[in-house]
Amino acid sequence: MTSFDQKAVIVTGAAGGIGRAAAITFAGQGAKVLVADIDKTRVRETAAIIGDKAIATQVDVADWQSCRDMVELAVEKFGRLDVIFNNAGIAGDRAYTAEQSLQNWQRVVDINLNGVFYGTRAALPHLQNAGGGVIINTASVDGLIGMGGISPYVATKHAVIGFTKTVALEYGKDNIRCVSVAPGYIKTDMTAGGFAREELDGLANMVPLGKRGAEPQEVANLVVWLASDQASYVTGSFHQVDGGIIAGVSMEQ
Repeated sequence: MTSFDQKAVIVTGAAGGIGRAAAITFAGQGAKVLVADIDKTRVRETAAIIGDKAIATQVDVADWQSCRDMVELAVEKFGRLDVIFNNAGIAGDRAYTAEQSLQNWQRVVDINLNGVFYGTRAALPHLQNAGGGVIINTASVDGLIGMGGISPYVATKHAVIGFTKTVALEYGKDNIRCVSVAPGYIKTDMTAGGFAREELDGLANMVPLGKRGAEPQEVANLVVWLASDQASYVTGSFHQVDGGIIAGVSMEQ
């Protein structure tokens, strides 16, 4: 029996990158997976890659009703819910804080923070009904440090880590674990579209472990482990996947 046989999982932001890699890995370990994203074409591609164990749905995580419908669909189709991976997020527009538009600030908050809250709030009653479960939230190393030019993103990722800790405290009695992952430089469409080539090269050179960005699968491996029974005593914590990029200052040239 594999780790997730008979278990039901929701993955948001599953049209590509970390979300797609995680969804495929969950299914490979026996889970039934609802893959969700605002990009309905690409999320259907994710479901097609997985096959019979996956159902695709379009979701706008910035909308409470859309998140609630997503969770209800998973429970209707699978009969239960055991894991939700609140992974959907955006970087937003780059600008110093005084030049940040109000629209960009609100959009980043709605997707990166409210989306995590909505997914969690909708999932909690079903996790309680299942006798426990796991909530995993995608934060960022920018939830641990600052980064100039993306203040809305940094603010939301710090908030996700705090929110995760609070949910873990509130629902531990119900056998519900809540953890966050903090990726560093991961080679996804979001990072490729948000940075110039020379900036990406500079980020890679800052990584002590191999001077490279990570593949999405390297984050997915941790996500799936955190959701498994092997991590049964892990909750309220954040887990960096950054190749050591924020470990400290290296003196190497």
